[in-house]
Amino acid sequence: MLTSIPNSEQYSAARNGTVFVRFQQRGIIRGTGSDRLDLLHRLSTNAVGQLGLGEEATTILSSDKGRIVEVPRVLAFADHLLMILVGDDVAGVRAWLDKYTIMDDFATADATPEFAAIGVFGQQAKSQLSAALGTTPPDAGTYSISETGTIILRDTRLNGAGAFLLLVPIPQLASFSNRLAQQSIPEISVATWQALRIEAGQPWIGAELSQNYNPLEAGLSQFISWTKGCYIGQEIIARLDTYDKVQRHLMGVILEGFDRSEIETATELEVHDPVEAKKIGIITSLAESPGLGKQIALAYIRTQHAIPGYRVELRSAAQQGGGKPTQGELVNLPFAL
Repeated sequence: MLTSIPNSEQYSAARNGTVFVRFQQRGIIRGTGSDRLDLLHRLSTNAVGQLGLGEEATTILSSDKGRIVEVPRVLAFADHLLMILVGDDVAGVRAWLDKYTIMDDFATADATPEFAAIGVFGQQAKSQLSAALGTTPPDAGTYSISETGTIILRDTRLNGAGAFLLLVPIPQLASFSNRLAQQSIPEISVATWQALRIEAGQPWIGAELSQNYNPLEAGLSQFISWTKGCYIGQEIIARLDTYDKVQRHLMGVILEGFDRSEIETATELEVHDPVEAKKIGIITSLAESPGLGKQIALAYIRTQHAIPGYRVELRSAAQQGGGKPTQGELVNLPFAL
C-alpha cells in the first residue's frame, strides 16, 4: 500500500498554478529491430503496430492469466521505439519481452540513464512549457522534440487542463530546470504528487497496477483494442468483458476519523461491510487530501459492493480481533474537490 502526506505549500502551489515533479523511478526501454512495433502489437493489449513517426500510444503488458505486468507509453521513432514504464522494473519487463521474442528482429536496451522523466501539471502548463522550451507541446497521441532534445507528450490530468510528461536528456537537465524556474514553475515532491494522483484516481505501479489485478478491474479498458486479435492474456480479458465477470472495481474511499499520523505507519488495510461483517476489498493507496480536508484512499472493491455512497469499515491486521475500525464511504473516481 502506498501512503502519502503532501507538503501543504507544494499542494497549494499545485492547486493554484503549474508545478513539476521528477519521476525518479520510471524506467525507459529502447527497442530496435524491424519487428519492434509488430511484436509489441501482437504481445500487448493496444493497437500499436501502425504507429507512425511522431506518434505514441499507451498499451498494457499482461500475463498469461490476464494480470497487469506494466502499462508503458510507446513512442515511435524512425529507427527505434521508446517504452516509458510506469515503474522502474526495466529488467523484469525486458525479460518478459525476451520470453516472447522468438524469431522476431527485436532487441531491447535500458535507456533510463539517458533521460530524466519529469511531469509538468497545471492549468497554464501548456503555455508555460511552450515559453520555456520554445516549442508548442503536442496533442494527445503524438509527441514533440524541442531544439535541445527534450521529448514532450501529454499526460493524465491531475490539477488542471494541462498535463505533460517530458524526457529530458541528462546533459540538458540543469538548463531545463533553470528554464522552469524562469517561468516560476516550482518543484513538488513525489509525496505531494502522489496525493494529487490519488485525488485524480490515477492507478500506479506497485499499488493499483500489479499482477494481483487485471486491466478491467483497474479501469484501463481505454488501452485495450477489442478488434485487433490475440495478445498475451487476451482470451481471459475478453471473457471477463463478454460475460461481465469482473470481480472487483477500483474506487475511492473517504475516511472518517483516521488520524493523519496513522498514514505514515499504515500497512495493510482491509475494507469491510459493517452489515454483512465480511471483507469486501483492500486499500491500495492512502493519502491526506488538503483539498477535501480528509484522508482518502484508493481501493479495489468487490463488484456487488462497488456503489457510490456505500458505507464501509477499514480494519488493519491488528484490528481483526477487536478495536474500533475506521469508518468510510465509497465514491466514484476522481474525487470531487
